[in-house]
Amino acid sequence: MNRMTIYIILGIFALSVIAYFVFRQKPKSELENYLISSQSQSNDRIKNLNLDKPSENASYTLDTNKLSFPDIIRETENMEYKADNEREWVINLTSTESVSFKKSDFDKMFDYDWRSKFHSTIYGFSPEENRWTYADAGDSPEVFSKLQVAVDIQDVFNEETPDYNRQKLKRYIDELEKRIKKYPIKLKIEQSETIESAITKAKKLVQLNQEFNLDAIIVLQADNHFKGIKMWDVLQSVGLKWGDGDLFHWGNDKNYGHDQNFSVWTTTEPGYFFPEEIKHGNMNPQNLIFGFSIPRCADPKNVYAIMLNSVKYCQKRLGGQVLDRNMKPLDEEKSKQELSAFLTRMEHKGLISGSDKALRMF
Repeated sequence: MNRMTIYIILGIFALSVIAYFVFRQKPKSELENYLISSQSQSNDRIKNLNLDKPSENASYTLDTNKLSFPDIIRETENMEYKADNEREWVINLTSTESVSFKKSDFDKMFDYDWRSKFHSTIYGFSPEENRWTYADAGDSPEVFSKLQVAVDIQDVFNEETPDYNRQKLKRYIDELEKRIKKYPIKLKIEQSETIESAITKAKKLVQLNQEFNLDAIIVLQADNHFKGIKMWDVLQSVGLKWGDGDLFHWGNDKNYGHDQNFSVWTTTEPGYFFPEEIKHGNMNPQNLIFGFSIPRCADPKNVYAIMLNSVKYCQKRLGGQVLDRNMKPLDEEKSKQELSAFLTRMEHKGLISGSDKALRMF
């Protein structure tokens, strides 16, 4: 066998090996069996598994009549939407020629590259409607007399230990100066406040977030583990709905506060509940974590009381111990007093749980 023949054989062998690794069938991920679905699809999913009918009806535990909500301002068609100077650094764009801003023009300036690298909200004043609104919304007016770029400074400095580097804000000005050169009319950039002033404001917001970004937590800990199929039935019996994030929720249908009054998850991997795994007996959690974000909650005191009653119902049927966030036996009165004191501290800092301001901050 000559040398050329050997090279040809080796080449064919090498190509065969490469083809095997490239074209061989890849093993399927376990997650490929699960789909992101709508609520109706989720309902069909648990119905097909015969997991949709609880054995008891204890939904009276989740009594919405015990909740208190403030008077809610209903949104109207001509409601104004404008920058929030308490949490946003505002950059004004004005025309030096007193010419209006056309949506078709500034949409090109605030393109995908801007939106992906310079997170901000674009507001515009419509002289026709005599109000501020979202300038780049699909149904917004086509012409504005003023534009504002609003930067959420809490979001800019959202690291656990922010360095408050002024360049994080200055980069917005630098980029805008480049972009306005290509705009059809001559524009002027004006900052509503200095970068140093905005950073001072950011420090206060970050401090508030770190101080009050807290969940109310109650743990139902199993002696060993809860049988998954029974756990599923008990959570449904108390009136909770399985859905978003593959967790159980008590939903909030009021136009105030977070979408969920409280939710239930677990520290047992993966942390949430696949109905297929429950049905097949593969998910038997060691605990159930009942909780909600205190600053985002519409009515923390009453939601906590109802959540505690829900935990007690589950304990009655499943067994286990009721623990606090530190995995110590829950002192009910102490936990309620601590929650009340926490809410008082929030109010003293100008924060009302469930308010729009709180929802934006937390």
